[in-house]
Amino acid sequence: MFDFSLSWVPLVVVALANFFMSWLWYSPILFMKPWAKALGTYGKTEMTEAEKRAMPFLFASGLLSSFILSFGLQAVVRGLGAESFAQGALAGTVLWAVFALTHSLNTLWEGRKPIVLLINNGLFLLTYALFGGTVAVWR
Repeated sequence: MFDFSLSWVPLVVVALANFFMSWLWYSPILFMKPWAKALGTYGKTEMTEAEKRAMPFLFASGLLSSFILSFGLQAVVRGLGAESFAQGALAGTVLWAVFALTHSLNTLWEGRKPIVLLINNGLFLLTYALFGGTVAVWR
């Protein structure tokens, strides 16, 4: 039976780390340029009023999804009894392959370019594995 009890400090730390890692991943420091080029938005300098109004919702939904991911990783990694970083990272990698990768592959039907899939899943794989391992060792 899964243990859905939470350790609040790891939940918050992993959620916030995921949120900021995502911001960094899609920033000019890392992959913003090839990602934006593939989406056809590179070089756009001004936001429309509708895009500006949507920003609080986008940030809130990103933060909420980070907390949901953190909770899910705790439930599954601990439910599997992973006790080492490697075991937690393996559990996170399996979760990525089964859920994130399969859903991302379906976005190709939307006409997205494969580079978008690679960039997005690079982040997903890194976060699922890294944070799965972190959750396993941080009780």
